[in-house]
Amino acid sequence: MKTTIIAMMAILFCSGFAQAQIGDLIWEENFNDLDNWIKLTGNGSWGWGNGELEFYHEDNVDIAEIPGEPGSSALRITARHESGPGIVDQWGNPLNYTSGKVISKSKITLKYGMIETRMRVPDLDLGGWPAVWLLGTANYSWPRCGEIDMMEMGSSQAFRDLHDTHNGGNGQNNSTVNQAVGSNVIFYSDSAVTPQNPSGASSLSWDPDDEYCRPHYNYSEGLTERFLTYRLYWDETSLRLTVLDGPDEHDLFAFPFEMDSESSEFQSPFYLIANLALGGAFTDAYNLGDPGSGAPVSMPFPAEMYVDYIKVHQWNGQGEVHEGPPTQESGSFGIYTDETPTNGGLQAEVNSEIYVWEGTLVDGNIEPYEGENVLAWQSVGAGWFGAGIMSMQPLNLFGFGEGHLKFQINIPAHVTFKIGIIDSWGNQQYVEFPAHQTTYGLVRNGQWGQAAIPVSELRGEFIDLRMLSYSFVILEEHGASCEFALDDIYWDGGNTSPVYHVTEDLQARPRSLANVPNPFNAQTEIRFDLPADGSYELTIYDIAGHLVADLGGVGSSGMNSLHWNGRDQNGANVSSGVYYYRLKFGGDVLTSKMLLAK
Repeated sequence: MKTTIIAMMAILFCSGFAQAQIGDLIWEENFNDLDNWIKLTGNGSWGWGNGELEFYHEDNVDIAEIPGEPGSSALRITARHESGPGIVDQWGNPLNYTSGKVISKSKITLKYGMIETRMRVPDLDLGGWPAVWLLGTANYSWPRCGEIDMMEMGSSQAFRDLHDTHNGGNGQNNSTVNQAVGSNVIFYSDSAVTPQNPSGASSLSWDPDDEYCRPHYNYSEGLTERFLTYRLYWDETSLRLTVLDGPDEHDLFAFPFEMDSESSEFQSPFYLIANLALGGAFTDAYNLGDPGSGAPVSMPFPAEMYVDYIKVHQWNGQGEVHEGPPTQESGSFGIYTDETPTNGGLQAEVNSEIYVWEGTLVDGNIEPYEGENVLAWQSVGAGWFGAGIMSMQPLNLFGFGEGHLKFQINIPAHVTFKIGIIDSWGNQQYVEFPAHQTTYGLVRNGQWGQAAIPVSELRGEFIDLRMLSYSFVILEEHGASCEFALDDIYWDGGNTSPVYHVTEDLQARPRSLANVPNPFNAQTEIRFDLPADGSYELTIYDIAGHLVADLGGVGSSGMNSLHWNGRDQNGANVSSGVYYYRLKFGGDVLTSKMLLAK
């Protein structure tokens, strides 16, 4: 889920929301399928950070009919009391609970608007922790990416008692987890850094003086086993979070939160998350690995949480929804260059950061290869060194799969080093430059030299080129001391599917590409319309951009079709998920996607 480290912070509030307006509906998810979502598996870092007890399993996430609402479907997340092979924490210790979690990262991102979700949570009793929330897409680590919790339930008795004189509370310190719901906003603040809070997480729900945090209480009906609607009102200056319980809308903070330069995380895109966690620091149940830290989980199992829909309206004239990964770059893309012509690029401290890892390098004195800027460093004898260039937002270089990463480097011949990339999922891949060798065209003679690494070799098996965080990394692991410099770093040879305009030669290009059925289970028919007889390339890729199947052949003018049985080049069945397929005919390319659902 998330780390709810509590920090002292200064908060500014704004007024004037009465003048703002809810505008047009710009996107909605009615959960007829899960095309916009990724199911997570495992226990991951949340088990460490929050002490949660669950193992997330794909089988606990599905689309189901809403009880009592025939014909209406919803996202259903089920929590179970179960253990067995593979149900373990990140250290291999057995766990006793499973649940579900979905994210829209790389699928759907939002920026501003009135975001609304209708959802129903089960009897939590003790230990249940359901939430619908958002994380910033930024490549910064938490909390610098920002977090918006539209709703979360299951909070500790101490938290509920602190605020129960407001928003439906009775001031008698007797609410249950089924009778109170809150929200939260978290970002990084220098003033929040303390020995107890080294991450610098500033949390709106940290309110020891009971001044602004306003969980909603309902003693008579409770808040479980029925639908409530939660809203986030978000524009470039403020955030407001509410819950609709029946006809009444209740603010979950005394005033909307007004952003400033310190909370600028909330002026960038975010992605959506829904999950049902169990136990941990937020609740009164015990933490992972420490049964004495709280009470046993007593929530009835199996427990089902339903999310009926998520909708985004314009709010105060603002609201953006982006479908799919970031916009794909093409041609040449500059990572660190002054004079090389590029179609786009990164600029330090504007849309990228240059990091030296763990203080392993200090400034060097080598002059630039070109322009006025250079990355010149001297190792400090730490036994290794590393540095990288990180884009602030994920970078889509998928179109460079047949291109090259080119760079100039001035480094002694005796140093063995690696060049790599890291994606936004944390996958890393490197190629090695052995000492005293010419590798990828790099000649080391005490001067500047250029290397050109084929991206097909650099990407490895797991890198998602659509979602890169570090588009250039240098790493030395053998303890060599040296001074070196880097310059003129760029990706070259990028292609993208063309956007066709109405021209005289339109009839000479492939005119359509689709598959039926979509989604499919065992087999699908791929149909495409060719303008003339001739050979074509038809390739299928997985979501990370790896080649799955090559179905090329010779087609005839007009409609053509072929079948794909969900097997890869080696004849093995591929797993469920989204796959991209690309038709190349002559010099033109069409792409589309399909869903294999087993």
